[in-house]
Amino acid sequence: MRKTLKRKLTGSMLLTVAAALVIVSVCLLLGVVRYSAAQFSREVAEVFTTDVLMEMNAASTGTVESAALAVEQAIDANAGALRIGAGREYTIWDAESGDCIGGAQDSAAVTDNIIAAMNGAVGESIPLLASRMDIAIPVNGDVMLVVDIMDDGSAMRTLLWNILLLLLAACVLSMLACLVLSHTLAGAFAASAVQTARGIRERANDSSRPEGDWEALALALYRPEPKKRRRKAAEVDALDAVLPYLSEGYLKFAVEDGAITEINTVAEHMLGVTMDDTEGLEFEQAFPGVPMPDETQSMVHGQFTRGGRRLDVVFVALGDGAFAAVLRPVDGGYAL
Repeated sequence: MRKTLKRKLTGSMLLTVAAALVIVSVCLLLGVVRYSAAQFSREVAEVFTTDVLMEMNAASTGTVESAALAVEQAIDANAGALRIGAGREYTIWDAESGDCIGGAQDSAAVTDNIIAAMNGAVGESIPLLASRMDIAIPVNGDVMLVVDIMDDGSAMRTLLWNILLLLLAACVLSMLACLVLSHTLAGAFAASAVQTARGIRERANDSSRPEGDWEALALALYRPEPKKRRRKAAEVDALDAVLPYLSEGYLKFAVEDGAITEINTVAEHMLGVTMDDTEGLEFEQAFPGVPMPDETQSMVHGQFTRGGRRLDVVFVALGDGAFAAVLRPVDGGYAL
């Protein structure tokens, strides 16, 4: 049971953790991509302010080459803010001819943003999962130019790899935690199941006990032997002489009719009864609510309450259908 429960708990926990990690991973990766694109757009916007664009428009005069050189100087002055060289490059394009005339011409490539800037609009469209990002800005001077800032995505990929490593470590730790937790829970559930089964069994046993305050402890229950040794007459006389002075209560009764034939003073005081020579004393009077043992039993041990006091009683078969009962207070005190 415990192994089966452990396997089920481990499987369900691992599936839950795997689903949670997949959801978290997708959200984190998409968040990193969007953050990187937003960061790139913000840094470019902080450099190409209205004042800088006005200066670049004013400097874009003369020939195409001289205009491109003036724009290059303006960009180089802000290379640190644009992080040129740290995964970013720029190119300058002639809007009339569509040729690359400045910047990193070796890695120049026409993009949708460059085409949009050649038409007079700022090209700032960045696909969600693009490996490279670029923003193209038109320069509207005497010479129409386009400045394209390109990011190769190396910083974003480095951040993504770091996040993936963290997620992998979290996955391993989660699996270990699932194994430990499933082992602990399986043990706890198994112990709880055993305790519950034990409680159900005890309640079932309680329901089979006789009604009343009787507790059928049944510490000993034996079949009587076919032959029992009878006490000699001398032993009977000696025992009868000593019984009234015992500190424990003692009485003797017949199983056939429940009539009590012997009882000492201590038993009378404990049970609150008195032996009457005329009417006699019955088992039910001395032990109300207590089941009387039958001839198939040789010894029965139990407890009951009489007169607000808890008493311990042992019924012992004497043979010939007679039983003896020995009583003592549960608290260890004496009746007299």
